[in-house]
Amino acid sequence: MLSKLEEIINNANSSYIVEYEELSMMNVKADEIKYSQPFAYIEEFRQGEYGKTGFWRNKTTKLEIWFCRFCQFENDARVREAIRDAIESEIILPFIEEYKKHTELVQPEKWNWFTPPPRFDSNEVSIMLQFDFKELKC
Repeated sequence: MLSKLEEIINNANSSYIVEYEELSMMNVKADEIKYSQPFAYIEEFRQGEYGKTGFWRNKTTKLEIWFCRFCQFENDARVREAIRDAIESEIILPFIEEYKKHTELVQPEKWNWFTPPPRFDSNEVSIMLQFDFKELKC
């Protein structure tokens, strides 16, 4: 799943580096990322469910991917909104379109988004995209 998501993010916008390893302590690792470098963080903690679709077993995982940029300290809500608009146009919408190209993946019914407070660094601005990644199994 991680390699598939990384491929989709890279195809959507290769300027975003992809992180997903909780062991590397993302809040510390964020300090090593260049100020101008956008990044995507795939949350390692997940939840989901097992089920059945017709004769097929399925596994549905609720994923959270944080698409982030850094901004200047002591900015205001208008600046953060402009950065979120940029994140949306440069990676969120392209990510969704790229995901749709993968016909082997069950398409999510909905894409939820959130604009959470900074998680990794105090000058981080992000949009967290949450959706169901559904895999069909024999």
